[in-house]
Amino acid sequence: MIEKLYDKTLSLLTKMRDASIPYFRRLIRLVALPYCYLSLVNWKECTATHYQVFKDLVFIFFKLKYFPDNYSACRFWERDRAEWLYYYGSSYDPYQRAKLRKKVQRYEYEILYEDKEVCNQLCESEGLPIPEYYGSIDPSGNYIEKISNAFNNIKSNSIIIKPSRGSAGQGICMAVRDNNQIKIRSGKREVNLNEFVLQERSIIQEVVVQCDQVNQFSTSLNTIRMLTLLTKTNDVICISALMRFGVDNYYIDNWSAGGIAVGVDYKKGTLMEFAYDKLGNKYIKHPDSQIVFNNFSVPVWNDVVALSIKAQRSLPYCKLLGMDIGLSKKGPVIIEINGFPDLVMQEQTAGQLLKDINVFNEFKKYDLLINKYQKNLY
Repeated sequence: MIEKLYDKTLSLLTKMRDASIPYFRRLIRLVALPYCYLSLVNWKECTATHYQVFKDLVFIFFKLKYFPDNYSACRFWERDRAEWLYYYGSSYDPYQRAKLRKKVQRYEYEILYEDKEVCNQLCESEGLPIPEYYGSIDPSGNYIEKISNAFNNIKSNSIIIKPSRGSAGQGICMAVRDNNQIKIRSGKREVNLNEFVLQERSIIQEVVVQCDQVNQFSTSLNTIRMLTLLTKTNDVICISALMRFGVDNYYIDNWSAGGIAVGVDYKKGTLMEFAYDKLGNKYIKHPDSQIVFNNFSVPVWNDVVALSIKAQRSLPYCKLLGMDIGLSKKGPVIIEINGFPDLVMQEQTAGQLLKDINVFNEFKKYDLLINKYQKNLY
């Protein structure tokens, strides 16, 4: 009797907590609105008046029901307000997060994708192509010896070291063999291997040699971010795609690490007209190579789509995934899988998610829509 009462009480408290968290987070974001106005708007690019931007941010927060951190990134001032309704907004906003976590991206499954050791093992078991895996290293172990030994059985002169639980490109290093020395490059810093201090548990992988067509843009590994959705009828649809490019000869392409991203027409496999950085600055061509993005045909696009669909079917624990795919000389390979990808970069580069009526219909079936305007779009 006591145990049953305890279980019911605990269940009730859990439900009350889960129901109240979105409102608490919403309150925090209300307090953060001045920060959004002062720091998240790219005033060098924005052509709207300060008063108009203030009204716009208030409209988005109270009417569209999300924090307007996408206002500058997606350059809302260039669009009619009627177009704003098709934006879904950030996955990290309270109402979006609550619905996504409940319906398609359950928190308890996230570790399957976010822990790179676990995700690698899952991909291997499903026969999905991934970079060659050379093992894991830990700060408490002899990681210097393991990094050195990793070079013994490979021809390449470089390997990638990634934090097992890292995100946004943070903490990624490259180990480079130069004659008899091994050096570790982290950003623009370089130290000898015996001076390298590992901060967290990491994995060691091969450096993917990308195809020549993509390499002409940038020598970083330039990856495709493909969003897929497992529908209620167990079909897989691609709902958005973009391609990221490294800048200034940096070896990673992450948006948060200074990279730029351009939308991909996922039905045709061609790049869109403009790339964007995190602040919303527009680029018609790559700032280093000066190659124009518009209408560039992404190599082996049908293979990229097929791999994305296969991965979503093989790993259905989260029904909405963000696949990072590299284009090697042997074909597409999965670099990472994101169980809770942010949607701002996707909508910034490839356009509003809800503009596609198929995406709208599937979001509606899962009850993912967050305001009355979204629910009455079509």
